[in-house]
Amino acid sequence: MRRSKSEKMELAGKILSVVGNIFDAVINILLVVGIIYVIYKSAFTCYDYGYRIYTEAPVSTGEGREVTLVIPVDFTAKELGELFANNGLSNDHILCMLQYYASEYREDIKGGTYTLNTNMTVEEMFEKIANINIAKEEEQKALEEAAEKQNAKEEQAQNAANENSDEESGEDSNEIQNIDVNGDDLLGDTNR
Repeated sequence: MRRSKSEKMELAGKILSVVGNIFDAVINILLVVGIIYVIYKSAFTCYDYGYRIYTEAPVSTGEGREVTLVIPVDFTAKELGELFANNGLSNDHILCMLQYYASEYREDIKGGTYTLNTNMTVEEMFEKIANINIAKEEEQKALEEAAEKQNAKEEQAQNAANENSDEESGEDSNEIQNIDVNGDDLLGDTNR
């Protein structure tokens, strides 16, 4: 049984159509598997970071090691995370950055030089930095209040001195006003 050329072409077309459909199905399956894999890995990573934000252990246990950290005045959370990781205070700069955003001390962390220990958690380090800054701010505020009080006392003393000198000069001017141009006493004041 010989097939004609048109039958062969028709059979080849059907075979190509089936192969094409199988290829499309394989690509679609791979695409779905890839999407599921990406969603799974993303969810696992998000869960892992979410859990570790609040439960991350210190870098070292025991006495640890003292590290002097210089935080720039205009730092970003990413720079802070990298700074902690590069100085051995955190194992993961991304986690440290996320911990910064989740920290209740975030507003009180400012640039400066701090001595921290590797046996502290990142949250404990943030707390120490914040407490140092709060103490500095309170000390600065107390100094400013003391300076304001001192300035107020000096101003009161200056005002009192000015009032005394004004009263003395006022009496002299009254005496001068009571004398006529010719030297005659207009009010008849004999106390002079």
